[in-house]
Amino acid sequence: MVTSIDKISKNLAFNVAALRKTRQLTQAALAKLAGITRASVTLIESGNSNPTLEILLKLSLALQTSIDELTNTPIAECTLIPSRAVPIDSRSKNGITLRKLLPDKIRATEIDEITLDTGSALKGSPHIEGTKEYFICIDGKIRIGVLGELHHLSKGDVLSFPGDKPHSYKNDGRTKARGISVVLFNPNK
Repeated sequence: MVTSIDKISKNLAFNVAALRKTRQLTQAALAKLAGITRASVTLIESGNSNPTLEILLKLSLALQTSIDELTNTPIAECTLIPSRAVPIDSRSKNGITLRKLLPDKIRATEIDEITLDTGSALKGSPHIEGTKEYFICIDGKIRIGVLGELHHLSKGDVLSFPGDKPHSYKNDGRTKARGISVVLFNPNK
């Protein structure tokens, strides 16, 4: 049977470890900041401890949070973004739809869903030097041209190519085609 003390100990273990990792601290570094032993941090993170109020206060100060935050049930930080709120790229027209699958800006990464009506084509914009692009064909048939080289993709195929080179997408099939473009920019640029 789980008691409320057991539950609080498990919450404390999870929260201390998560906050420590978020702040990029080792157990030893956290112990030093809090003025407690590394063994105490290890025991607390195991979920099998009953620390004193003084230890909790030292940990909360070191982790820059409240004792409540250390002992409360962790809350998932999830955000549901309805489809109507997912941005559509301004290049979406003439039988082509580009939908951002990462509505938040994430450094050096773009993931888009590209839908092409039968016969439609999209000229891709070369990205910065060192960019790597992956295209996954989800439905239909898509032809991708990279520097004049043609690659024919069917459902499930993946093409890896240098995203900093001229490239294009065309639906060569008889039905609507859809794929996912994953662009990984050179983080050093």
